[in-house]
Amino acid sequence: MTENILCRVRDLTKLYGTVEAVDRLSFDLHKGEFISIVGPSGAGKTTLLRLLADLESQDSGEIRFSEKPSREHPVVLVFQDFMLFPSMTVAANVAFGLRARKIRRREIKERVAQLLSSFGIADKATKYPGQLSAGQQQRVALARALAVRPRLLLLDEPFAHLDKTLKMDTALFLRRMLHEFGITAVAVTHDLEEAFAMSDRVGIMIDGELKQLDPADAVYSRPASLDVARFLGPVSRFPARLLDFMETDAAVDELRRGINGSEVALAAPHFCRAESMGVVADPEGNGVVEEVRCIGVLVLYRVRLSDGANEHILNVFSLESGLEAGTRVRVRVTQVFREEQNV
Repeated sequence: MTENILCRVRDLTKLYGTVEAVDRLSFDLHKGEFISIVGPSGAGKTTLLRLLADLESQDSGEIRFSEKPSREHPVVLVFQDFMLFPSMTVAANVAFGLRARKIRRREIKERVAQLLSSFGIADKATKYPGQLSAGQQQRVALARALAVRPRLLLLDEPFAHLDKTLKMDTALFLRRMLHEFGITAVAVTHDLEEAFAMSDRVGIMIDGELKQLDPADAVYSRPASLDVARFLGPVSRFPARLLDFMETDAAVDELRRGINGSEVALAAPHFCRAESMGVVADPEGNGVVEEVRCIGVLVLYRVRLSDGANEHILNVFSLESGLEAGTRVRVRVTQVFREEQNV
């Protein structure tokens, strides 16, 4: 096994009855790496964690560690509800796994002090979990997990109980801590922003299959399939001929030149993300705003555009508000994917 690889997963499959919760997953996990697996509910994410933690047995395939987990360096799974001991202080919670391993008292004290300081909760050492905020409890749970120096840290929806702002702050903090301690970690989450912020690589899991596992920027800019792109946010799917009715930039123009004039090629499905499109009010434009939705800092426009034979509904994100339903617009696109190249 390559020196930098901690774990190899090959053709991992888990069945519940006739349902394939995990379907022939294969990937390598590198030492010191932080991977996040995202996907819809029921995609098999938590089952994958339980298989890695040896809490479930696979039906086929293998999980092979280059350095076998041990009592001194175990695989640790941190659940989303923290599972802190309410009758123990913060320091006692963090020390629990060390005491169970009969580590020397002085070493326990030193490790606990270092972790509480690193996690910014040294002043909470004598407090009890019920006296802490959700964010502080999260840090205690993570410190307790790192205290035993895990071979692999597994996180199940680690920030599910935190509000949006605290999620992002904690995700960035956790990334720094794990890199500082050299811990390899796999997290599962529904939150894309959280996953992209804290991970070295992001995996998209749908219907038990790992559809893509790449650095975050590659997952975003080069989705492996329409399913992956749809999970990342609103997309529009349309035939290549519709590009002739939009304003395009150089990258899209190059793609268009690669399409020959045959009817099959012009009808071939393409897709793009909502943020790759823009609209400008134009009385002569051939697009019409059908619906306007404010979704925070962005406005989602649903735009109807004809290719001369059929009408298509496009999803367009914009920072600019002010267009109303019924407004005629020009549509611009800056990035398009050929569907047959992303399956």
